[in-house]
Amino acid sequence: MKRFVNKLRRRIKISQHAEGGYTLIELIATLALLSVVMGVIYSSITFGLNTYNKIRIENTLRDEGDLLMSSIISELYRVGPSRISQLQTNGNLRQSIVLMFPEVVSDDDSNSGGTSLQEGIAIKPNDSGKHALFINDREIAIESIVVPNAVPLDLGQEASTHNDSFIRLKCLNDQSGCSSGMLEIKLKLRQAYSGNCKC
Repeated sequence: MKRFVNKLRRRIKISQHAEGGYTLIELIATLALLSVVMGVIYSSITFGLNTYNKIRIENTLRDEGDLLMSSIISELYRVGPSRISQLQTNGNLRQSIVLMFPEVVSDDDSNSGGTSLQEGIAIKPNDSGKHALFINDREIAIESIVVPNAVPLDLGQEASTHNDSFIRLKCLNDQSGCSSGMLEIKLKLRQAYSGNCKC
């Protein structure tokens, strides 16, 4: 046992006198490799999170667009209007229509006797000043903002050349209302994430 302890003491003394450790070049090379690896890991995580958020917002916008369009279609089926008229408010922005109930006459005194009941579908500002879709003065609640039409839309203008939301009624002979025509609806929704706007 004594022999083993003596050998161990000699080895410890030799290792204490010998130069050991890493050189400066080895440390710099290790740090350079570590920084490259960490940069790749960081960029992969950042790219993944940004892609996730982009897809999440796109899915939210798509879901909310489907909700708004299904609300409009449900209202059209519920009312079954005998006539639809385009409201000409704020110039020619074409952001609202009026649905007239078929053969329904109001009995209350507030309505001028004998006129048809009507409901409206409109894109207009809500209480917070942001634009939203309203059906009969009831806001369809969504997270996104409906981008309003800022430029007047002519009857002959194609919808593909127009970038904002509108509700346009196309009747024969360019009338403002009709019982048979085409209802064209384009909704542009906006939602922001970390200062980046997604439409």
